[in-house]
Amino acid sequence: KVMAMGGVRGSFFTEGNRTNSSLDPSLRILYDNDSWNLSATYALRYQYLFQTGFSDLGLPTEFWMSSTGDIKPQYAHEFSVCGSTYLFGGRYRIALDMFYRKLYNQIAYKGSVFDYLNSVYDIKSALLHGNGENSGFSVTLSKCSGALTGWLSYTYTHSRRSFDEERRKASSPASHERPHELNAVATYTTGKHWNFGGTFVYATGTPYTPTESLYLLNNNIIMKYGDYNSARLRPYLRLDLSANYKWSGKNNTEHGINFSLYNATSHDNELFYYLSTLEGGAFAYRPVTFILLPLPSISYYYKF
Repeated sequence: KVMAMGGVRGSFFTEGNRTNSSLDPSLRILYDNDSWNLSATYALRYQYLFQTGFSDLGLPTEFWMSSTGDIKPQYAHEFSVCGSTYLFGGRYRIALDMFYRKLYNQIAYKGSVFDYLNSVYDIKSALLHGNGENSGFSVTLSKCSGALTGWLSYTYTHSRRSFDEERRKASSPASHERPHELNAVATYTTGKHWNFGGTFVYATGTPYTPTESLYLLNNNIIMKYGDYNSARLRPYLRLDLSANYKWSGKNNTEHGINFSLYNATSHDNELFYYLSTLEGGAFAYRPVTFILLPLPSISYYYKF
């Protein structure tokens, strides 16, 4: 059967004496024949809050800004196509999602955390204005029955921004872009009491803007940057393992003990870089990592 669904929602935002309002229409067409389904969606979305952050060292620090008379509300045209079907008598399910978004009135922060040390600092002078595009797809394979269940998912994302500044007219990666991401989750159940689980995550490192040089001028730190978001952190990788033992109590109660191991491979994942000075006035990037060693834990639960 074929179904069409649509709607229009309204939104508004007030900042001082200025009020912005918009209508956000959407349309979805769905085909479902009980063995597989396919859907296509279009939506126009406005947003009056912007999320940006520091890109010079890969810091995961972000802050929010609202649209003003100088900062127009951002909006996007969104297109997506999704489909899924069951395989081998319903034991497996495969799903494919594809999307494209055209983004307008995007902003990004081009300064450094050191800029806030300047008493005459104006954040508006450190904002980049432009447009962008997001596109990509994801494929998910799920095992739905049996002693071993779980899913495997791969996602590819292409997220680009083009800004008004002359040296940044060419498109550059968005600060959150991770082109490749692989996720796997598995659970194996044996008997009435034990089940074992594992989670694996791999993702491309996020981009940042590298520093080419720095110097002091009137006791202010002046930094010269390379191309916007032209460098990346190392890929993120993590494996978590767990074992669970459960048993039934009186009056339909349940007890359980969980044993888990976080970052079982002891992989050093980088949070961000900091600048370290070397002999002769040179400097180098030093990564800041977390959870160098596997982190074990044990917990108990009681359901009643």
